[in-house]
Amino acid sequence: MALHSQLDGADVGVAVIALDWTVAQWSAPAARLTGIPADRMLGQNFWVAFPAARTSTVERVLQEVLQDGVTRSFVAPGPSNDLQGAVFETQVARGPSNHLILRFHHARAHVEPDSRTGDLLTVVDTERRLYKQLFTALPTPALVLTVDGQILDANPEAAALLGVPTPPALRGRTLADWAMPDQRAAFAKALRDAVTRRQAFRLNLEFAGESAHEVEAVIDNLDPEDTAAKLLFFATDVSREVLLQQKLLKADRLAQLGALVSGVAHELNNPLAAIAAFAELLATGAGDPDLKESGQVIHTEAMRAGRVVQTLLDFARQRARVRQPVDLLEVVERVLALQRNALKKARVKVEVTVPADLPDVTGDPQELQQVVLNAVVNAQQAIEETGRPGKLSVYARRIDDHVGLEFEDTGPGVPPEVLDRIFEPFFTTKGEAGTGLGLAISLGIVKAMGGRLYMHNVEGGGARLSVELPTVTAPAAEIERAGFRGPARPLSILVVEDEGSVRRGMELMAQRLGHRVTSAAGFEDALRHLADRARYDALLVDVHLDEAHTGFDLFESLRLEGRGLDHRVVFTTGDSMSAGTRDALQRSERPVLRKPFNLEELREILDRVAGD
Repeated sequence: MALHSQLDGADVGVAVIALDWTVAQWSAPAARLTGIPADRMLGQNFWVAFPAARTSTVERVLQEVLQDGVTRSFVAPGPSNDLQGAVFETQVARGPSNHLILRFHHARAHVEPDSRTGDLLTVVDTERRLYKQLFTALPTPALVLTVDGQILDANPEAAALLGVPTPPALRGRTLADWAMPDQRAAFAKALRDAVTRRQAFRLNLEFAGESAHEVEAVIDNLDPEDTAAKLLFFATDVSREVLLQQKLLKADRLAQLGALVSGVAHELNNPLAAIAAFAELLATGAGDPDLKESGQVIHTEAMRAGRVVQTLLDFARQRARVRQPVDLLEVVERVLALQRNALKKARVKVEVTVPADLPDVTGDPQELQQVVLNAVVNAQQAIEETGRPGKLSVYARRIDDHVGLEFEDTGPGVPPEVLDRIFEPFFTTKGEAGTGLGLAISLGIVKAMGGRLYMHNVEGGGARLSVELPTVTAPAAEIERAGFRGPARPLSILVVEDEGSVRRGMELMAQRLGHRVTSAAGFEDALRHLADRARYDALLVDVHLDEAHTGFDLFESLRLEGRGLDHRVVFTTGDSMSAGTRDALQRSERPVLRKPFNLEELREILDRVAGD
């Protein structure tokens, strides 16, 4: 007790350091001079408490006194960077049991203010304050490290990067603790090499609750003349930049895929058109029930394949947003047809419940397909996470002047702590497998349509994504469908199609409807047929004719000729994607028959053209 009283009554601060470098004594004046209370120091490792003392004059003097017992003194900056530039004069002696006894006081207290020494201390104080202010104000993360990676100092940006509340919480810790295990050896080498030459290094830093931050670092020796190197570590967080680059690359790949789909669509839809045409003719003309059933199956599957291609085109193409009545059941069925194989592989059973009297909603059909696709894919992936079969329930109901569309899965649900963040851009719980954009895009689409999108967990497991969309203000007039029937009157039809199987299928379909048909294999052949002044009630013209001409070239020739035959043109196409085709079709203001098509679609469009 007497010893404590003597220490606390002294004019100087006293610290006693044990052989294991723990602080055994910390006097009241020491606490007053440094601003660090005793309960924060006693029992703490000296080098952890004052990491800046490592690799400095302080460590050298302490080690020398410990070895030879000769009392030494040194003048050094305060033991904490929080002391606003204070300078301490410290005497070090070796005491009983080889404990080190440090007696220190403010150097300025024993210096005349007007003396040369006082002036020098003023300069030192000013320089240290300026350093501290610059270091703290840096807009990028900065650390001061020892050669073995121990953190001596850090600015607020570095603390934020490493996920700690304040810079002092980093002092004494090792930066490698945040590095990925497979990078630690290379990082240690970069620190050693930085003693003699500036190093550039890319490092992935991670901590609990956050995804890894990728940083580009510059490591430089603050004072190459000092044998105890201190390294300045400047870091630039490039995680978002890398993420954006990945998104751009993905967008570029998607654009390339869209162009590929556009080119392939024509090659797919033409043979599908021929298959569908011959299959339907076979089914409608067959007397044998088995043959009729076979034709119907072939036709149904060909038309289904055509719808899949059309759905891919709709997803890939870029166009202005439209607002029109949309049948939600049709949108859901198209997406499920597209995802049929993936759902089957994931062992997901789909159950769709949509009332027959459900009104149409107002929106963009292509964008609604994107919303439904995102919902189905999320549910499928959630169920796959469980490793067992699951169920996706899709059901709809009317809610006043809105329609609610629900997607409920039997997956693990959404962790409650992230439920409020799932609509944030780039936020994902799927790691590298997710982009964090699906639900964010869906939310933007639904809001633009005047609707709502929200998600909550289902009791017992699973999640439910709810979409609410406004209904159309006035119900669309019901289109009367009387099934297959003959034409109001026989028409004279000219079919212009370069692919023989498709051309023959269209000829037989038109003849089956009761029309007289002439066919042409291309642009020049069509001009020869038209030159004899024969009357044609309708011209079915393919958009792509040959290498030198398109259907639009033939349309322009008819328009310039002035006989009015350009008003009898119906374009047929398997390509609704390319901007050039879309723009030319819009300018022509002519109806379009998209391949593959059926007898009813052909009958309807021919009756419409003949009635104009």
